[in-house]
Amino acid sequence: MRLPNTFILGAPKCGTTAMARYLGEHPGIFFSKLKEPGYWATDFGWLAERNGLHSREQYLSLFSAATQLQPVVGEASTMYLSSTCAVANILANCPGAKLIVMLRDPVEVAYAYHMQKLLMFHEDIGDFETAWRLQELRRSGERVPANCPGPVMLQYGAIAGFGPQVRRLLETAPRQSIHFIRYERFKADAAGTYAEVLGFLGIEHDGRIAFPVVGPARDYRFPVFARLFHDPPALVRAPVRALRRHLILRRYPAVEALRQRMFKARSRSHIEPRLRAELVEYFAPHVREIESLLGWDLADWRSGKPAARAPGGGL
Repeated sequence: MRLPNTFILGAPKCGTTAMARYLGEHPGIFFSKLKEPGYWATDFGWLAERNGLHSREQYLSLFSAATQLQPVVGEASTMYLSSTCAVANILANCPGAKLIVMLRDPVEVAYAYHMQKLLMFHEDIGDFETAWRLQELRRSGERVPANCPGPVMLQYGAIAGFGPQVRRLLETAPRQSIHFIRYERFKADAAGTYAEVLGFLGIEHDGRIAFPVVGPARDYRFPVFARLFHDPPALVRAPVRALRRHLILRRYPAVEALRQRMFKARSRSHIEPRLRAELVEYFAPHVREIESLLGWDLADWRSGKPAARAPGGGL
């Protein structure tokens, strides 16, 4: 079985799903159909456990369909960036691996990440400000929904606080093995960003010119059925999760079409100005650290000005 040699490490809600989709459709690239396998984040062991990846062989089976005509073999697990050991584990087992990191205004990330946790039934507090203020209590394991894999998943400040995460990455991996992408740049010029990633991977451009929206803001048409699928009762939890993994890996066209019909478009509201100002101040040290580490000018992140949104969100 082939080892992956390319990893999208994160961060959540930064365009990683879109990038993994675009790269996975390149004829010379194979990407795991299962996004977020999380195998190398052994400090978040429940990630791999929930995906049924109990052994190295099970993990490597995600890449068994890769052919010799696909020199780039990869996966995307956005918790790798916040993990304290994932990158070290990757480099110890996959020498020479290339690492892709996508970053976005942390205020926007925290807010969008909360919406995602609601959609996955990991979060049960619909109001973002309330969930934000519960972080300290939840860190000790209180007020954590039963379906949430671990308290860390609801630590919005830590997930979107990229400064220490990027510093740890740069201290662990060779700088030339890492390609950093600003989400705002990706959103404004997906074609140019995609071409730069192919150059980093050392693979010829496939002539792709279409970059359809991936991951638009959405909600469930039938939330009761969605909950049964994502948060099943204990009696049937194991078989339902096994079925979900199977459907994700196989991607049967009829099932995919039905799954898409389960969603409806949802407009993303802006963060209330008072709370936004508080979050901008909270993340300011992280933003300054990213500017120092990567040489980026992040005046737009520091300004606290709401990001422009395309209709339907996503990328």
